[in-house]
Amino acid sequence: MLAWQMRENEVNRMKRKDVSRYIIQKIFAALFTLFVVTLFSFLLMRLSPIDPAEAYVKRNSAMVTQEQIDAARIRLGYDKPLYIQYFSWLWKALNLNFGTSLATGLPVVSELGDALPTTLIIVTISAAITIIGVLIFGCLGYISHHHFTFKLLRFIGILGVSIPAFYIATAFIDVFAIKASAISVVGNSGLSRYGPAALCLCISGMCFYSQMLTDALLHEMDQDYCIYAKCRGISEIRILVCHALPHAMIDLLPNFAQMLGMSLANAAIVERVFSLSGLGYLMIDSVVARDAPMIHASVLVLAGALVIMDVIAEIAQKLLKRDL
Repeated sequence: MLAWQMRENEVNRMKRKDVSRYIIQKIFAALFTLFVVTLFSFLLMRLSPIDPAEAYVKRNSAMVTQEQIDAARIRLGYDKPLYIQYFSWLWKALNLNFGTSLATGLPVVSELGDALPTTLIIVTISAAITIIGVLIFGCLGYISHHHFTFKLLRFIGILGVSIPAFYIATAFIDVFAIKASAISVVGNSGLSRYGPAALCLCISGMCFYSQMLTDALLHEMDQDYCIYAKCRGISEIRILVCHALPHAMIDLLPNFAQMLGMSLANAAIVERVFSLSGLGYLMIDSVVARDAPMIHASVLVLAGALVIMDVIAEIAQKLLKRDL
């Protein structure tokens, strides 16, 4: 008995050590990914044929001279070698100093702080709708996998994934706001302001991940533990909900977390369609205005959200699988 307990304690200790090592590896991989993303963002901006200093002068002066452009380039630090510019920006970014917006003259952190809550609200509502829809249609797809409904759900899923979110948003406004006059796209507050954008944003993810959940459930229900539960006389619905569904959801965690990160990026066009001043709206304006400090900070925020969500999901998946 004592030997068995010592063996179990040793196994648990090894599992905790493996999980700790895995977490450290994921954190280092996330930091390296952010470094590469910001480096490419910085290089692409500097290699662009449009000079940020020239764009800055044209935006702030009626008469543009080469002397003004050269003076602005020196003042903004664009005259220094590229690697010095990047590491200088990186050091300031580590201290949460992203500089001043070239378009508005306001601190970049302040601009991001004003825009980010709108995007987070849209993505949060979209994620909640997506989770509910994936659970309903994923389970429905499994229940009907021997019927015509299964093929119909597959077709709807492929259709939903194929249609871009911006087209869905434009069609939504055309049908419900212009033709039916059922909603208003301006002057709203609360859920009526963010709900339509969140709904249009979640359709693609709902269609895609409901099919993935259906496939995962079909796989899980063929496993030995589910077959054994059926032999014991447990109903298929109970096996599906209490046993197969939790295992299937754990396998989908990293994919779903990546979807949340991508939703932050996909929200850009949807926010523009619904005239919501979120992070995506700010990014598009920054690209048009060649506002380099704002572009770099926005890319870092989006990449950071995607990487952090992916790391959290994979660590949670590792911990949950260890306990199952």
